[in-house]
Amino acid sequence: MSDNTPADVKVAPLRGTLPPQCQSDVRNLRRYIHSLVAQERPLAAKSPTDFRAIFFTGANGFVGRFLLRELLIQQETLVVHCLIRAKDAQEGYVRLRTSMEDAEIWDEAFAPRIRVLTGDIGQEYLGLGEEEFGRLCHQMDAVYHLAADITLTTSYSAMRDANTLSLRTMLEMCLRHRFKPFFYMSTLAIFPQYFCNFANEFRNTTIEHQMQPDVASMKRIFPLGLSGYSWSKVTSEQILLYAREAGLPLAIFRLPRTDSASIGIIQANDFTVRMFAAITEVGAVPEGSILEWSNEPVDILSQICAAISLNPQRRYTIYNCCNPTRITHELEPPDFGVYWREVPYESFKQLCQAQGQKSHLHGYWPLVDYFKPYWFGRTKTRIVQPISDHALREDCPLPIHWPGLLTRMKNTTRWIEEHRELWPYPQPQTRLDYDCLMAQAEIYAREAGLSPAEVFPDWIREGLQQLVKALQAPEARLKPSSLSFVVMDLNRILRNNVLHAQQRYEHPEIEDEEIRQPVFIIGINRTGTTYLHRLLYRDERFWALRGYELIKPVLPPEVKPEVAGTPEDPRRIYLEDMLVASGFTEVFEGLHHVDIDEPEEEFGLLRQSFCSWAGTVRHNIPAYTRWLEATGSERAYINHRRALQVFNFQKRQQQGRQGQWLLKMPFHLIELEALIQAYPDALFIQTHREPVQVMGSWNSLVERMRSRTTEPQPLHEQGREQLAFMRYMMERAVDFRLAHPELEDRWVDVNYLDLVQDPLAIVQIIYDHFGWPLSQETEDRMDDWLYWQSQRRRKEKRHRYDLADYGLTPEAVNEAFAQYRQFITDKGIRSSRL
Repeated sequence: MSDNTPADVKVAPLRGTLPPQCQSDVRNLRRYIHSLVAQERPLAAKSPTDFRAIFFTGANGFVGRFLLRELLIQQETLVVHCLIRAKDAQEGYVRLRTSMEDAEIWDEAFAPRIRVLTGDIGQEYLGLGEEEFGRLCHQMDAVYHLAADITLTTSYSAMRDANTLSLRTMLEMCLRHRFKPFFYMSTLAIFPQYFCNFANEFRNTTIEHQMQPDVASMKRIFPLGLSGYSWSKVTSEQILLYAREAGLPLAIFRLPRTDSASIGIIQANDFTVRMFAAITEVGAVPEGSILEWSNEPVDILSQICAAISLNPQRRYTIYNCCNPTRITHELEPPDFGVYWREVPYESFKQLCQAQGQKSHLHGYWPLVDYFKPYWFGRTKTRIVQPISDHALREDCPLPIHWPGLLTRMKNTTRWIEEHRELWPYPQPQTRLDYDCLMAQAEIYAREAGLSPAEVFPDWIREGLQQLVKALQAPEARLKPSSLSFVVMDLNRILRNNVLHAQQRYEHPEIEDEEIRQPVFIIGINRTGTTYLHRLLYRDERFWALRGYELIKPVLPPEVKPEVAGTPEDPRRIYLEDMLVASGFTEVFEGLHHVDIDEPEEEFGLLRQSFCSWAGTVRHNIPAYTRWLEATGSERAYINHRRALQVFNFQKRQQQGRQGQWLLKMPFHLIELEALIQAYPDALFIQTHREPVQVMGSWNSLVERMRSRTTEPQPLHEQGREQLAFMRYMMERAVDFRLAHPELEDRWVDVNYLDLVQDPLAIVQIIYDHFGWPLSQETEDRMDDWLYWQSQRRRKEKRHRYDLADYGLTPEAVNEAFAQYRQFITDKGIRSSRL
């Protein structure tokens, strides 16, 4: 482990003078450190690779249990000696094991490698006795110190024994006989700007690499008699930094607010959780509240801290343990269908205090009163926290992956449902309500400086109203547990309408963007449309929409344009989170390969109109289907073109050229009249396959997709529904083609068997028909993609399904598709073109 920090990574000096009591504690402990080092002349510290026995405090705490687990996992030779307050070692062991079991992180393999010692950090020799303490001073290889009083409403004098003066004994253990690397858990809350959410006068401040807080700001923001916790931590840091100058290998981990783990457990007594619970209890929120989502789960923080502490090449001393990027910074409770009335702060306080001692904020009002100007400001959270995580990224030997908010919400909801005995609070109630959705949509529009009436004309409002009404109907069978995600998805679509409208407002020239001869790949589902779409996308002549662009069509304003499409693009990260949280990756396993960098169907563009068929697959909403049949989707395709103009403008700005759009969605077959009106020069590639070979696979996909949000539907009922729907889709398409023979030269028909037998030959036929050049370079890229596609499919678990599972027979399917089957016979499409 590097002990000589280069000059350019030295810790910045503390700015200002600590309060007298803190300064006195620093002086006294510095003298003690000096005397110990002068007396002992400790031997050199062991490298982390040679750690065998370590001393650990705070193992029962929220962070402690997770860090303990990570150390045991990451270094299999470690034996961890845990100091726990208990009447004896057996009771301490049971408490520790129970706390890890509650967090769902216990492993029986840990038992032989955990030694429980009963004691207290505030006692002489930790309550172990002089002889036992001396033995540990010789035996231990490193010390991890997490135990602390974390009360937020206590004076410095009341917690200095536990949080500051206890360092005397811990440092003695580290400085006797041999230097023992000391790993200390501090907090980002020593910085006023962090504790105040970077609000008001802290709006433009930052927390830099190896930086220390400004003491003058601390004195102004943190009263010594109220916010002793922050003072105890900054005082302890000064003591430890002196010990480092004396030769002690040291790492200070400044932890953020963390109240939950990515696997689901949530800390009920955390202040942020209490605040959320109090709001839920009274159904009201203080005016101007900006609720901060906890950004860093405790299990990921522990994984990172353990990996850094065990890294022999560690270079830095102070680690700002944070995720600088807030991927879901815009999401607020109404996005999930949770609607609280806003009231003045004093009214909110009165509502809570009316609960008496049962109030979840009982005892916290001095703190809340003091910080209300910062916690209840109206400034939106920035997408990027102004905190440097440079040391964290440089010294962590493992890849750092912060799980998304949606995934964590899903896991937390599951954990609460399974551990009701550990969760004393009410759950917020989600509402699927048209008026609430439109009120929220109007807020989105006004925040963007737009007229709600222009962004959401009457026809969009009517479509949303019809959709919500259908989703509320008993036949939709929505699961209560999925309601928040359904509402969030509708709100996301409303937000996207605003984003498109804002782009058009800021760039009026978008109105003149030309979409020339867009290519639409259409065909009944499960006929190779995705395969062909992604194959043709290898040609750089084509532009296509990736999934993350459909989920969020515009980069946040704080993000530089060059980030678009890179791994740092927040839209990609958000989509990954959504796919995991929704379970869609599992839904499509073996049926449809999900890859966020590949082109996707433009469901998202059509769903923005709330009058398209795109929503009828994931939900059983016959009332909405009947409304669509009567109304049609002309508006949806007008909106589709307007949205595509926005994307065309974006891509021309990024690439400096014009591409040809390559689009794909089977449901276009229903609305070809509306499509051709919106895109008069459109070109079509239609894939074909015997319906009897399609319907089993399609029904299986529908069943899987609906299972995430809907109570099970009788499979035979679903089979009848989907057979009627697919028949309707194909009959509409056949009728259109028969009615428009003048458009047949714009059509290429592809037999599915030909496509899978020799895809490049089919590509050549398509290119010859439309007069497109096919370069050798493009053909090589297609060939490479086909190779990797075949490799992936060999490893992929194939999906099994049966027509009979859905009450269907080959005869019934053939009869339903009689018109379509006759059409492909008459056109000669059944015959191979190869």
